[in-house]
Amino acid sequence: MDYKEMKSQKFAFVYLTTKTCNVCKVLQPKLRKLAENFEEATFHRIYLDENKDAASEFMAFAIPTFLVYSEGKELIRSARHMDIAEINHKLSRYYEMITEG
Repeated sequence: MDYKEMKSQKFAFVYLTTKTCNVCKVLQPKLRKLAENFEEATFHRIYLDENKDAASEFMAFAIPTFLVYSEGKELIRSARHMDIAEINHKLSRYYEMITEG
């Protein structure tokens, strides 16, 4: 997996999880649905059990970890307990700046 390319996309959602994380299984569909609201967004789910290097690449110390990148810059980082409404609010502001800028 090319993490550098992933981070350089226009609006990339990165969801770090494991196959045994029950909280992750509940949050992932909500975040994927959220990604659908942003036309240029891509959603990447990375299983840390299969991609151990991803934890260090993204400096993820808890699961789930949700990150949003735009053209190489990290915009949002949220781990473990996530407020979907708050994430949506932040995403909307960033997305508006990115797509209209």
